[in-house]
Amino acid sequence: MRILHFHDAPRIHGGATAYLKQLLPQMAARGHENVLFCLDEAPKGFPDAVATDFFAYQRSESALQRRKDFHHFHPPLAEHMKQWFMAQSPDVVHIQNCAAFRSTIFPTIYNIGLPILMTVHDFTLIDPNPFGLDRSGPTGGLRNWLDKLSLKADRKRVFTSAELFLCPTEALRDGVGFPREKSRVQRLPIQPAEVSPLPSDCLRLFFAGTLFRSKGVDLLIQALSSSSDPELQRATLLIAGTGDLEDNLKTSVADAGLGDRVRFLGFCDGEQMAKAYAESNLQVLPSRVPENSPLTVLEAGARGRPSLASHAGGVPELVPPERGWTFRSEDVDHLRQQLESIAHDLPALANRGAAMRDWVRTEFAPQRHWDSVDACYQELAR
Repeated sequence: MRILHFHDAPRIHGGATAYLKQLLPQMAARGHENVLFCLDEAPKGFPDAVATDFFAYQRSESALQRRKDFHHFHPPLAEHMKQWFMAQSPDVVHIQNCAAFRSTIFPTIYNIGLPILMTVHDFTLIDPNPFGLDRSGPTGGLRNWLDKLSLKADRKRVFTSAELFLCPTEALRDGVGFPREKSRVQRLPIQPAEVSPLPSDCLRLFFAGTLFRSKGVDLLIQALSSSSDPELQRATLLIAGTGDLEDNLKTSVADAGLGDRVRFLGFCDGEQMAKAYAESNLQVLPSRVPENSPLTVLEAGARGRPSLASHAGGVPELVPPERGWTFRSEDVDHLRQQLESIAHDLPALANRGAAMRDWVRTEFAPQRHWDSVDACYQELAR
């Protein structure tokens, strides 16, 4: 079977990209041919794709034209897709993330007559402004209204065009409102990992992700710098990842006098991530936006490390009190209070981490996940 995989931004080292890099070799091992289409730039680091292509959007200087391109039918993209997709003759199209050009992408694939399977990684189908664009100023209200109109139209197109949605959490399926007959809850695959003893001398925090405003690392730094609790003042923080706020975050750390306690690791490969997890005893995810099924929470859990994460999206489903902690999103005071409480009860880290490890091993078994995806391909191709 020939599977055409679609991903909008593989250059962003987030959960969707990490998932796709696991998916392709798994499907190749099952005898499928993988082809890959992306937006923005040529895909790199996907050796299991037998053919790749991309569409490079020529960004207009006009905000009005950009809105027209992104939120309405964009003929250059549609024609490019139509020619390449038909030349590849896939049996199924498997879409990962797709927040931009939905008004073009879904109808184009649907009109070609190809069945669409979508693994849903985020809540952008209920967010009228998923890229966090500035909506202030005298025209802000109008742009917000237009965003909501576009989202309403996009949801209708997506729900009509796709035949099956795979949702990693119930919160995502129910929160977005996918048609029940077209949606299934399917946990992500998490590889079993070696479990090392948790450091017990003090609170050792770890954040892994893109350093964008949406991830809220600045909130974590504020919580650490504003605490007068002696135990939390001993806590350390490792930050893995890159992004447009990296320099600002480093400046904030220096200005707060946290330079000896906070270390930036940059982009980390698998071995470096494993080392960082081993040096930590609590994974922190202070996102401003609702997270679906964050890989860092699950990968930390596979290693017996619990998480403290924003109480939004799929996080409460993954991190109930017996497996970790949550705090009110964007509430720095509540985040600090939770950190201080945990810093005074280090044995709770091992207890909740062990519960998280056992749950991840049961619910996120990789082989079961890949078998299920393969079965979906067979079902849709028929």
